Amino acid sequence: MKKKHLVSLISLIKESLSAHKMADWNDKKVVELVAEIITKKFARYIKDQEGLEKLGKTEEDFLAPPNGLNQ
Repeated sequence: MKKKHLVSLISLIKESLSAHKMADWNDKKVVELVAEIITKKFARYIKDQEGLEKLGKTEEDFLAPPNGLNQ
C-alpha cells in the first residue's frame, strides 16, 4: 500500500469514529456497522485511485489552482 493510501485510510478512520462518537460502542452491531462503513468508503477510495492511475492522473490534477480558475 502506498503511503498516501495509508494516510487516507487513517483520515477516513478518524473521521468515521468522530462522526459516530455518540454510538453505543458496547453494542456489537454498532461496531460491525461502523467497520463496514469504513471498509466500503476505503474500497471506493481505492477504486477511484485505480481509475485515476489508469488515466495517468492524480487527485491533484483535478484541483483548482491556488489563485482560482480565473487565470
